[in-house]
Amino acid sequence: MSHQISEASGTDLKPSSSHDTRCLFVFESVHQVMKAEKLLKGQGVKIDLIPMPREISSDCGVAIELPWGSKKEALDFLQEHRLSIFACYTKRHRKYEKEDRE
Repeated sequence: MSHQISEASGTDLKPSSSHDTRCLFVFESVHQVMKAEKLLKGQGVKIDLIPMPREISSDCGVAIELPWGSKKEALDFLQEHRLSIFACYTKRHRKYEKEDRE
């Protein structure tokens, strides 16, 4: 399988391995995704920009995918910078489950 590269950011758009649990952050706009990407990468959090999965939305868009173990750190950091996540999903075995948010 070849890897797709986002021309705007140079970020790898490849899907993750189905063997690990991942977290998916969905934002209200592409602008917020780009801001979150910059903040998280600057903090050293390993993330991937991926096309919005069709199971989640039929709209064109981008989401941030990251390892499950980085979720809390990423959420706390984004909250400190007043960047709200529209929805958070857990990816297990290639299926997405929406998480309840307080």
